[in-house]
Amino acid sequence: MVMTFVLPGNLYAQENIDPIENDDNNKNKDWGFKISPYAWLAGQATDVEGEKIRQSFQDLTSLTNFGFQLAVSVRFKRFVFSSDGTIAQLGTNVTEGPLRVKMNINQIILDTKIGFLIFSDIDYSKVNETIRGWSIEGNIGAKYWKNDVNVDYAIYLGETEIAPGSFNEPQEWTDLMLGIRSKIYLNKRVLLGIAGDIGGFGIGNSSIISWDFTFVNTFKVLNFLDITAGYRTFKYRRVDGEGDTEIETKVTAFGPMLGVSFVF
Repeated sequence: MVMTFVLPGNLYAQENIDPIENDDNNKNKDWGFKISPYAWLAGQATDVEGEKIRQSFQDLTSLTNFGFQLAVSVRFKRFVFSSDGTIAQLGTNVTEGPLRVKMNINQIILDTKIGFLIFSDIDYSKVNETIRGWSIEGNIGAKYWKNDVNVDYAIYLGETEIAPGSFNEPQEWTDLMLGIRSKIYLNKRVLLGIAGDIGGFGIGNSSIISWDFTFVNTFKVLNFLDITAGYRTFKYRRVDGEGDTEIETKVTAFGPMLGVSFVF
Protein backbone atom coordinates (compact mmCIF):
# COMPACT_ATOMS: atom_id res chain seq x y z
CA MET A 1 0.00 0.00 0.00
CA VAL A 2 1.67 3.16 -1.16
CA MET A 3 0.04 6.42 -0.30
CA THR A 4 2.37 8.94 -1.91
CA PHE A 5 1.65 12.53 -1.04
CA VAL A 6 3.05 14.96 -3.57
CA LEU A 7 2.99 18.67 -4.16
CA PRO A 8 -0.53 20.15 -4.27
CA GLY A 9 -1.35 23.29 -6.16
CA ASN A 10 -2.96 26.65 -5.46
CA LEU A 11 -1.89 28.36 -2.23
CA TYR A 12 0.64 25.68 -1.34
CA ALA A 13 2.25 25.45 -4.78
CA GLN A 14 4.87 28.03 -3.95
CA GLU A 15 5.75 26.23 -0.71
CA ASN A 16 6.24 22.81 -2.32
CA ILE A 17 4.67 20.76 0.46
CA ASP A 18 1.61 18.67 1.05
CA PRO A 19 -0.54 20.18 3.84
CA ILE A 20 -1.65 16.85 5.27
CA GLU A 21 1.95 15.70 5.68
CA ASN A 22 3.57 18.80 7.11
CA ASP A 23 3.00 21.18 9.98
CA ASP A 24 3.63 24.92 10.08
CA ASN A 25 7.23 24.35 11.20
CA ASN A 26 8.06 22.18 8.21
CA LYS A 27 7.39 24.43 5.24
CA ASN A 28 9.58 25.21 2.24
CA LYS A 29 10.63 21.57 1.96
CA ASP A 30 11.18 20.32 -1.55
CA TRP A 31 11.80 16.82 -0.25
CA GLY A 32 9.60 14.41 1.67
CA PHE A 33 10.03 10.82 2.87
CA LYS A 34 7.55 8.25 4.13
CA ILE A 35 7.95 4.68 5.40
CA SER A 36 4.85 2.51 5.83
CA PRO A 37 4.74 -1.00 7.32
CA TYR A 38 1.33 -2.54 6.70
CA ALA A 39 -0.74 -5.72 6.72
CA TRP A 40 -2.98 -6.92 3.90
CA LEU A 41 -5.62 -9.36 5.17
CA ALA A 42 -6.09 -10.97 1.78
CA GLY A 43 -7.94 -13.98 0.48
CA GLN A 44 -7.05 -15.54 -2.84
CA ALA A 45 -8.73 -17.19 -5.82
CA THR A 46 -6.54 -19.24 -8.19
CA ASP A 47 -7.58 -20.90 -11.44
CA VAL A 48 -5.07 -23.30 -13.04
CA GLU A 49 -6.19 -25.05 -16.23
CA GLY A 50 -9.79 -25.23 -15.06
CA GLU A 51 -8.96 -26.22 -11.49
CA LYS A 52 -10.29 -23.67 -9.00
CA ILE A 53 -8.66 -23.05 -5.62
CA ARG A 54 -10.30 -20.68 -3.15
CA GLN A 55 -8.47 -19.63 0.02
CA SER A 56 -9.71 -17.24 2.69
CA PHE A 57 -7.47 -15.02 4.79
CA GLN A 58 -7.64 -17.62 7.57
CA ASP A 59 -6.56 -20.35 5.10
CA LEU A 60 -3.55 -18.33 3.94
CA THR A 61 -2.62 -17.40 7.50
CA SER A 62 -2.46 -21.06 8.47
CA LEU A 63 0.04 -21.64 5.63
CA THR A 64 2.21 -18.58 6.30
CA ASN A 65 5.41 -19.16 8.24
CA PHE A 66 6.67 -15.62 7.73
CA GLY A 67 5.41 -12.47 6.04
CA PHE A 68 6.42 -8.82 5.93
CA GLN A 69 5.11 -5.87 3.88
CA LEU A 70 6.64 -2.42 3.64
CA ALA A 71 6.14 0.61 1.41
CA VAL A 72 8.42 3.64 1.09
CA SER A 73 8.11 6.83 -0.93
CA VAL A 74 10.40 9.77 -1.62
CA ARG A 75 8.98 13.05 -2.93
CA PHE A 76 10.81 15.85 -4.71
CA LYS A 77 8.51 18.71 -5.68
CA ARG A 78 6.11 17.21 -8.28
CA PHE A 79 7.97 13.91 -8.59
CA VAL A 80 7.61 10.90 -6.33
CA PHE A 81 9.50 7.61 -6.24
CA SER A 82 7.73 4.74 -4.47
CA SER A 83 8.47 1.10 -3.77
CA ASP A 84 6.14 -1.49 -2.24
CA GLY A 85 7.63 -4.83 -1.17
CA THR A 86 6.31 -8.15 0.13
CA ILE A 87 8.42 -11.01 1.45
CA ALA A 88 6.64 -14.19 2.50
CA GLN A 89 7.31 -17.84 3.20
CA LEU A 90 4.44 -20.31 3.06
CA GLY A 91 4.54 -23.98 3.91
CA THR A 92 2.35 -27.00 4.50
CA ASN A 93 2.61 -30.70 5.27
CA VAL A 94 0.11 -33.11 3.73
CA THR A 95 -0.36 -36.79 4.49
CA GLU A 96 -2.54 -38.95 2.24
CA GLY A 97 -2.30 -42.59 3.27
CA PRO A 98 1.35 -43.65 2.83
CA LEU A 99 2.21 -40.45 0.92
CA ARG A 100 3.74 -37.53 2.81
CA VAL A 101 4.33 -34.20 1.11
CA LYS A 102 6.11 -31.12 2.42
CA MET A 103 5.77 -27.92 0.37
CA ASN A 104 7.45 -24.55 0.85
CA ILE A 105 6.91 -21.38 -1.18
CA ASN A 106 9.26 -18.41 -0.94
CA GLN A 107 7.70 -15.30 -2.44
CA ILE A 108 9.01 -11.83 -3.26
CA ILE A 109 6.91 -9.05 -4.81
CA LEU A 110 8.50 -5.65 -5.47
CA ASP A 111 6.41 -2.87 -7.05
CA THR A 112 8.52 0.19 -7.94
CA LYS A 113 7.22 3.35 -9.63
CA ILE A 114 8.04 6.93 -10.46
CA GLY A 115 5.13 9.38 -10.50
CA PHE A 116 4.40 12.95 -11.50
CA LEU A 117 1.68 15.27 -10.25
CA ILE A 118 -0.50 15.99 -13.29
CA PHE A 119 -3.23 18.14 -11.76
CA SER A 120 -4.04 19.60 -8.37
CA ASP A 121 -6.86 21.81 -7.12
CA ILE A 122 -6.34 22.27 -3.39
CA ASP A 123 -7.95 25.07 -1.39
CA TYR A 124 -6.08 25.73 1.86
CA SER A 125 -7.12 28.35 4.38
CA LYS A 126 -4.57 29.43 6.99
CA VAL A 127 -7.29 31.27 8.91
CA ASN A 128 -9.34 28.24 9.96
CA GLU A 129 -6.85 25.55 8.83
CA THR A 130 -9.28 23.87 6.45
CA ILE A 131 -8.27 21.91 3.35
CA ARG A 132 -10.49 20.91 0.45
CA GLY A 133 -9.70 19.67 -3.00
CA TRP A 134 -8.23 16.84 -5.04
CA SER A 135 -5.25 15.91 -7.17
CA ILE A 136 -4.21 13.38 -9.84
CA GLU A 137 -0.84 11.70 -10.24
CA GLY A 138 0.32 9.52 -13.13
CA ASN A 139 3.04 6.92 -12.75
CA ILE A 140 5.02 4.26 -14.56
CA GLY A 141 7.03 1.40 -13.14
CA ALA A 142 7.58 -2.32 -12.88
CA LYS A 143 6.26 -5.07 -10.63
CA TYR A 144 8.72 -7.91 -10.00
CA TRP A 145 7.49 -11.35 -8.93
CA LYS A 146 9.44 -14.34 -7.69
CA ASN A 147 7.79 -17.56 -6.50
CA ASP A 148 10.14 -20.40 -5.57
CA VAL A 149 8.21 -23.63 -4.93
CA ASN A 150 9.97 -26.57 -3.24
CA VAL A 151 8.26 -29.93 -2.76
CA ASP A 152 9.66 -32.94 -0.87
CA TYR A 153 7.68 -36.18 -0.94
CA ALA A 154 8.04 -39.79 0.10
CA ILE A 155 6.03 -42.97 0.52
CA TYR A 156 6.12 -44.56 3.97
CA LEU A 157 5.55 -48.14 5.01
CA GLY A 158 4.97 -47.74 8.71
CA GLU A 159 7.82 -45.47 9.74
CA THR A 160 10.11 -46.64 6.94
CA GLU A 161 10.64 -44.13 4.15
CA ILE A 162 10.74 -45.45 0.60
CA ALA A 163 10.73 -43.76 -2.80
CA PRO A 164 11.63 -40.25 -1.60
CA GLY A 165 11.86 -37.42 -4.08
CA SER A 166 11.74 -33.68 -4.52
CA PHE A 167 11.37 -30.99 -7.16
CA ASN A 168 11.76 -27.26 -7.44
CA GLU A 169 9.59 -24.98 -9.59
CA PRO A 170 10.92 -21.41 -9.76
CA GLN A 171 8.80 -18.64 -11.26
CA GLU A 172 10.17 -15.19 -11.97
CA TRP A 173 8.84 -12.34 -14.09
CA THR A 174 8.46 -8.56 -14.33
CA ASP A 175 5.35 -6.65 -15.42
CA LEU A 176 5.46 -3.14 -16.84
CA MET A 177 2.81 -1.15 -14.96
CA LEU A 178 1.03 2.11 -15.83
CA GLY A 179 -1.07 3.78 -13.18
CA ILE A 180 -3.00 6.75 -11.93
CA ARG A 181 -3.72 7.96 -8.42
CA SER A 182 -6.24 10.46 -7.12
CA LYS A 183 -6.31 12.03 -3.68
CA ILE A 184 -9.32 13.80 -2.17
CA TYR A 185 -8.71 16.08 0.81
CA LEU A 186 -11.70 16.19 3.18
CA ASN A 187 -9.96 18.22 5.88
CA LYS A 188 -6.56 18.66 7.48
CA ARG A 189 -6.71 15.23 9.12
CA VAL A 190 -8.55 13.03 6.60
CA LEU A 191 -7.57 12.04 3.06
CA LEU A 192 -9.19 9.58 0.66
CA GLY A 193 -7.04 7.86 -1.96
CA ILE A 194 -7.88 5.83 -5.05
CA ALA A 195 -5.20 4.11 -7.14
CA GLY A 196 -5.33 1.88 -10.20
CA ASP A 197 -2.56 0.19 -12.19
CA ILE A 198 -2.61 -1.98 -15.30
CA GLY A 199 0.23 -3.73 -17.07
CA GLY A 200 1.92 -6.90 -18.18
CA PHE A 201 0.67 -6.83 -21.78
CA GLY A 202 2.48 -10.09 -22.59
CA ILE A 203 5.83 -8.38 -23.06
CA GLY A 204 8.57 -11.01 -22.90
CA ASN A 205 7.91 -13.26 -19.91
CA SER A 206 5.43 -10.86 -18.32
CA SER A 207 1.77 -11.50 -17.50
CA ILE A 208 -0.79 -11.40 -20.28
CA ILE A 209 -2.62 -8.85 -18.15
CA SER A 210 -2.13 -7.58 -14.62
CA TRP A 211 -4.08 -4.96 -12.70
CA ASP A 212 -4.19 -3.56 -9.19
CA PHE A 213 -6.85 -1.38 -7.49
CA THR A 214 -6.64 0.24 -4.07
CA PHE A 215 -8.95 2.46 -2.01
CA VAL A 216 -7.69 3.91 1.29
CA ASN A 217 -8.66 6.29 4.07
CA THR A 218 -5.73 8.09 5.70
CA PHE A 219 -6.03 9.70 9.13
CA LYS A 220 -3.35 12.01 10.51
CA VAL A 221 -2.80 11.19 14.18
CA LEU A 222 0.37 13.20 14.76
CA ASN A 223 2.45 15.47 12.55
CA PHE A 224 4.76 12.54 11.81
CA LEU A 225 2.27 9.64 12.03
CA ASP A 226 -0.62 8.57 9.77
CA ILE A 227 -2.94 5.56 10.06
CA THR A 228 -4.34 4.08 6.86
CA ALA A 229 -7.23 1.64 6.40
CA GLY A 230 -8.62 0.50 3.07
CA TYR A 231 -9.24 -2.25 0.56
CA ARG A 232 -7.07 -3.70 -2.21
CA THR A 233 -7.52 -6.21 -5.00
CA PHE A 234 -5.18 -7.33 -7.76
CA LYS A 235 -5.26 -9.91 -10.51
CA TYR A 236 -2.87 -11.37 -13.01
CA ARG A 237 -3.22 -13.84 -15.87
CA ARG A 238 -0.19 -15.76 -17.10
CA VAL A 239 0.68 -18.49 -19.58
CA ASP A 240 3.79 -20.55 -18.77
CA GLY A 241 5.42 -23.31 -20.80
CA GLU A 242 4.87 -24.23 -24.42
CA GLY A 243 2.92 -26.83 -26.33
CA ASP A 244 1.85 -29.78 -24.17
CA THR A 245 3.43 -28.18 -21.09
CA GLU A 246 1.57 -24.86 -21.47
CA ILE A 247 -0.28 -23.84 -18.31
CA GLU A 248 -2.61 -20.86 -17.93
CA THR A 249 -2.88 -19.38 -14.45
CA LYS A 250 -5.23 -16.70 -13.11
CA VAL A 251 -4.71 -15.34 -9.62
CA THR A 252 -6.92 -12.82 -7.81
CA ALA A 253 -6.15 -11.49 -4.33
CA PHE A 254 -8.51 -9.26 -2.36
CA GLY A 255 -9.07 -7.98 1.15
CA PRO A 256 -8.80 -5.11 3.65
CA MET A 257 -5.54 -3.37 4.58
CA LEU A 258 -4.29 -1.62 7.69
CA GLY A 259 -1.02 0.24 8.10
CA VAL A 260 0.88 3.09 9.71
CA SER A 261 3.12 5.69 8.05
CA PHE A 262 6.03 7.61 9.51
CA VAL A 263 6.41 10.92 7.68
CA PHE A 264 9.64 12.91 7.52
